[in-house]
Amino acid sequence: MSLYPVFLKIKERECLVIGGGSVAERKVKTLVDYGGSVTLVSPELTSGLEKLVELGQVVHIKRDYRNGDLDGFFLAVAATSDPEVNRKIYEEAEESGILINSVDDPDNCNFFVPSSVRRGDFQVSISTSGKAPYFAKKLRKFLENMFYDDLDKDLDKLSRIRLKIIEESGDDGLLKEKMFEQVLKPEIEDIIRRIEKK
Repeated sequence: MSLYPVFLKIKERECLVIGGGSVAERKVKTLVDYGGSVTLVSPELTSGLEKLVELGQVVHIKRDYRNGDLDGFFLAVAATSDPEVNRKIYEEAEESGILINSVDDPDNCNFFVPSSVRRGDFQVSISTSGKAPYFAKKLRKFLENMFYDDLDKDLDKLSRIRLKIIEESGDDGLLKEKMFEQVLKPEIEDIIRRIEKK
């Protein structure tokens, strides 16, 4: 199955996680890290999730999932240990047009969360379309060693140079491309050399 690759803006978007175990904790932390407004439905929580609730980073509804819980959410993650409950969550999400990821259950997802390497705003994501997540995880670890820690600072520098070129070239597309080639290309080649040295 071919998947359409996409990066979602979830800052301040309503995200629902159903489940309170270690897998749910990992998913919640990632959503919070990317700026999502997270609500958690589960009768029990890990100590890590309890701390996020205490800090006010997550809203907790202390009970099991009920039909209708997905109303008003942008995306949902089914992270319960019960495949039947996860299937019901998926069906509700599909009926409501909500993005749904059921952890380790590709048949009950309409999106997958790829394994990613992140250095600030720089990200590389790996997907096997749900066929071999363990391989994606191992490949991510391999790639993590390739990308140096300050890569995000170099990305910021490229962004500043790019904006300056756009400002200076105005509506002249040919001049802009020429300046990209003369000014940006050497900077990019330097970054690639640093990556290759790793």
